[in-house]
Amino acid sequence: LGVPNELLEVIFNSELNENEDLENSILNCSNLNSSFGSIIKKALISNASKAGTSNRNVSNNINATLVDRSFQCLGPFYGLPNKLKELIKLYKGIDEMYDWQDECLRLPAIEIRKNLIYALPTSGGKTLVAEILMFREIMCYRRNAIFILPYVSIVQEKVWALSPFGIALDFLVEEYASSKGIYPPRKRRRKNSVYVATIEKALGIINSLIESGRLHEIGLIVVDELHLIGEEGRGATLEACLTKIMFLKADIQIIGMSATIGNLPDISKFLNADIYTKNFRPVELVEYVKCGKEICKVNWNYSEDSDLLVEVRKIDYKYSESLQKIDPDMLGGLVMDIVPKGSCLIFCASKKNCENVTNLLCRLCKPELKNYKKEEKEQLIHALKDEGGELCDILRVSVQYGIAYHHSGLTSDERRLIEEGFRSGVIYVICCTSTLAAGVNLPARRVILRSPYIGRDFINLSRYKQMVGRAGRAGLGEVGDSILITQPQDLPKVKELLMSPMNQALSGMHLLEGKGLRHLLLSCISLGIANTRPQLQQVAKYTLLAVQSEVLEVDLKKLVDNIIKNLFKLGALKESCGKIKEKVTPHGDVSVKMDTSTVNDSLHESTQTKTKKVVVLSNSTKLVVSELGCAAIKGGLELSRAHLLYEDLSDAQTCLVLQGHLHLLYLVTPYETADQIKPNMQVYYDIFTRLKPNELKVAKTLGITESVAMKMRSNNSIKNVPERVINRFYVTLMLYDLWNEMPVFQVSEKYQITRGIVQNLMTVAATFATNVVNFCEELEEFWPYAYLLKGMGQRLSHCCVKELLPLMELPAVKQSRARQLYNAGYKTLQSIAKANAADLVGSIEFMSNRVANQLIAASKMLLLERVENLREEAQDVLDGVQNIDTSFNQSKRS
Repeated sequence: LGVPNELLEVIFNSELNENEDLENSILNCSNLNSSFGSIIKKALISNASKAGTSNRNVSNNINATLVDRSFQCLGPFYGLPNKLKELIKLYKGIDEMYDWQDECLRLPAIEIRKNLIYALPTSGGKTLVAEILMFREIMCYRRNAIFILPYVSIVQEKVWALSPFGIALDFLVEEYASSKGIYPPRKRRRKNSVYVATIEKALGIINSLIESGRLHEIGLIVVDELHLIGEEGRGATLEACLTKIMFLKADIQIIGMSATIGNLPDISKFLNADIYTKNFRPVELVEYVKCGKEICKVNWNYSEDSDLLVEVRKIDYKYSESLQKIDPDMLGGLVMDIVPKGSCLIFCASKKNCENVTNLLCRLCKPELKNYKKEEKEQLIHALKDEGGELCDILRVSVQYGIAYHHSGLTSDERRLIEEGFRSGVIYVICCTSTLAAGVNLPARRVILRSPYIGRDFINLSRYKQMVGRAGRAGLGEVGDSILITQPQDLPKVKELLMSPMNQALSGMHLLEGKGLRHLLLSCISLGIANTRPQLQQVAKYTLLAVQSEVLEVDLKKLVDNIIKNLFKLGALKESCGKIKEKVTPHGDVSVKMDTSTVNDSLHESTQTKTKKVVVLSNSTKLVVSELGCAAIKGGLELSRAHLLYEDLSDAQTCLVLQGHLHLLYLVTPYETADQIKPNMQVYYDIFTRLKPNELKVAKTLGITESVAMKMRSNNSIKNVPERVINRFYVTLMLYDLWNEMPVFQVSEKYQITRGIVQNLMTVAATFATNVVNFCEELEEFWPYAYLLKGMGQRLSHCCVKELLPLMELPAVKQSRARQLYNAGYKTLQSIAKANAADLVGSIEFMSNRVANQLIAASKMLLLERVENLREEAQDVLDGVQNIDTSFNQSKRS
C-alpha cells in the first residue's frame, strides 16, 4: 500500500473529482435569466447521468435499502475485503488477529446479530473487534453505527483514528462531542456513517432519530467502558439510552465491552446479551506489592497451603541518609531500574501529589539523564511553551529529565504533547492520576501505584486492575510489571482488596429521588414511546434497575408512581383536556396534589391565590408533557436546572444588557461549573473594580453592586444577593476573558484556577450554550434568546481569532496548534488535506509522523463530509423540484 498518505490521496481525489461538477454547478448559479430551481435541477440531473446512476433511483431506493437486513459478503476477512486487513496493518501495526479475537468474531451472537458483551483485561485488544464489527455493519449491512465513548478527548482521538479507514472504505466518521454534531444526524443517501459520541450526545442521537422516525438507520451500537453504566450520574444517562433501544425492540445490535464488570449476568439480562470472557493479555503482567524494603509477588493461585503475597526480594538502592529522608519508599530506585530504555507510569492519589512526585524524581535522577534525547526534549519544551504561552516551573525542569506530570489541571494540548512524548520515548516517566488509566492508552514497561488511595478513598479492585493493566505493551518486551507501594498499617487492607471480587455495576436510576428514571420517563412521554401509567411501568421494567431492584431494595412500581406525581408538581406534565378526574377513584389510581400557583398550563401565567386540588390519574389517562418539560428534554436539562434557567431567562428579559456579550455569557454560564468553582474574593474584588461602565451595568443588573464588592473584600456575608449568582458571575468573568481571546494561561493566573479547569470551562460552556438555545427554541416567549445565543456555543468551544476557526474544526485541535499550522502556511482544511506528513513534521514543532498522518486524514474526512452535505442539500432541492413537477402534471391531467 505504500505510505498511508499516498493511499488516501488517490481515494480522496477521486471522491472530490466525482463531486466537482455538482459543486461547480451550484456555485456558478448566477444566470439571472434562469430560475434558481431550474439551474439546480439541470446541474443535478446532468451530474447524475455522468455518474451512471439516477439520483432519483437512489432516493427511491433508500427505504428499501434500510429495510434490507441481508448480509453482503465482500471478502474473506470476516466478510470484509482483504483491503481492510492491509489497512489494519498499515495504521495499527497489527499483522495477525489474536486467537480470542478470531473466536469472538465468529461467535453465533455475531452471526445472528444478537447483543454481545465481551470482557477482557486492559490491553487485550477489545477495541479492534468492535471496530471490525462497525466496518461490517457499514459495508456489509449498509447501516449506520454509533460508537459510545466516555470522554470528549477519547471521542476526538477515535475520530482521528477512524478517519483513514473512512476515507479508504468510503464511509463518514462524524464527531458528536461538546458542541459538535447536529440532531437529528443528516440523512445520507450515498454513504453510511459512524457517529462517534459521548454518552450524552449518543442519547441525543437516539432521541432525535426516534422523534424523526429514523431509528431504523442505526444497525449497531458499540459501548466502550460498559461498566460506566454503574457510575452515579452519567451511568443513568447510558442506561436510559440502552433502555429505549431495548423497549422499542429496535433491530439494533448492541456490543458492550469492558474490563472491569463484576456482575456481568445482570448486564447480560438487561441487554438480553450473550457473554464472552477471556483472561487474555498479549504481554505477561507480573504484579508486586512493596511494603518497606520487601517486594512481594501477588500469587493469584493462592490457597490454604500458599500465601497471597510471596516475598521475592528485599531492595537496597544504597541510599544516603539524606536521600532516605526525602524518598523513604525508594521510588527513585524503582524508576531508575528501567529508565530511560523502559517507560514508567506512576499513579498518585491526587493532582498535587503528581506534581510533588515529579519534583522528587528530578532531585533523585542521575544528571546524565538530561543528555538522553536532549534535542527532542528541547523541542518538546518549546512546543509546551507555544501551547499556553507559558510553561509551568515544574515541567520546565522535569522534561529535561524525561519526566512529566499529567492530570486535569493541565490543558488538553499540554496533556496531548506529554502523551505523544511518552509514546515516542522522549518522556519515560509520567506521574498521573487514576483518570489516565481510563482515558488514555499509554502502556508502560512498569506501573507504580504510589499508594493504595485515590484522594482519601481506598482503591477498589476494578480501579486497581485498570491501572496495573497499563503495564506491558505488545511488541515491546515479553513482560510488564506493576508495584503497589503500601505502608505496614495498610497491608491488611491491601490483601483484602486483592482477595475481593470485582466491583459490580449497579444502576443509579433510583438515586436522588429517582432523578435518572424521571428523566427517562419524561423523555418517553415526549417522544410518544409511552404516555400512560401502565406503559411507563412497562418502560421501567426494561431498565437495569428492574433487574437489580431486589438487590437495591427498590419498589419499582411505587417509584414510577412517585415520579409521575413529582413530574406534575414540577410542572413537567400537564392535564390533558377531559382526561383527568378530580375526585376519588377506585383503588389503583394515583392521587396527585398540585399547587396551582406553581403548575400552570401557561408558563407565563401566575396566580397569587394558592389553592390545592387533587388530580387523579386512571390507567387510561394520557399524560402530556408541558412546554417546560419539552424544553428541558430538548435542552438536555434536569428539571431543577430547567426551572432555574427559566427563572434566570425571565428575569433578564426586562433588563438585558446588550452593550457587549457579558450578560449573554452569564446566561450560558453552566450551573454545575459555577457550583464547583469557589471565587477568590480578593481576586473577585480586584476584577470588579476594573470593570468598564457597560460591564458594571451587567453586574449591577444581577445585584452585584459596589457595596456587595466591599463585602467580598472584607469576607463579610452577603445576604441580598444569592450565592449562586455571585459564584456564577465570577465564572462568567472568566468566560468573558476567554471570549475576548485572553490566553488560557493568563486567565488561569488572573483567577488563580488551574489552566485545565479554565480550558474545560470553554468546552462545558459551549455545550451548555447549545443546550440553552435548544431550550429557548421550545418556548415561544424566549424566541429572542434563540436568535441572540445562536452560534455562541461554537465560538465558546474555540475562543480564538476568526482566521483560526476553520482549523479548529479538526478534532482535538486547540488554539495553539491551530496557530502553529496557520503560521506554517496551513491556513485551511484543504491545505492540510493536500499536505504530506513529512512536510507537516518538518514545519510543526514536536509533531510526530503518526499525528501528522492522522491530522491529514481528519482534514480529508471533514472535507468529504462537506461534499456529502452539499450533495444531500442539492438532492433535497431536486426532490422538491421533481415533486412540484409531478403535482403540476397531475393537476394538468385532471
